[in-house]
Amino acid sequence: MKIQGTFYFDPSDRIYNDHFPGNPVVPGSVIVAAFIDAGKRAGVLEAGFTVRGFKFREFVPPGRNGFIIEAYQNQLRCRLYRGEPDQSKTLVTGVIAG
Repeated sequence: MKIQGTFYFDPSDRIYNDHFPGNPVVPGSVIVAAFIDAGKRAGVLEAGFTVRGFKFREFVPPGRNGFIIEAYQNQLRCRLYRGEPDQSKTLVTGVIAG
């Protein structure tokens, strides 16, 4: 199963007043929480999961970024990217295992 969509990290959110003023960056915990929420809404993630191996290849500015979650053998492989899925720049990867 593959879930594709867009995460929108609102640039006007007050969190960016502290993270970081003048050069806002989406906190990694917010990105991981967005993947968890997407997995739950799709019905492929329930309680009792673990988060493993998230790699943040670049700072993620607030705004829109595409994501793909692939369900494979009781785990979700997550990827956040900028651009079109076929010709994109990967920003974040990781696994959520259930």
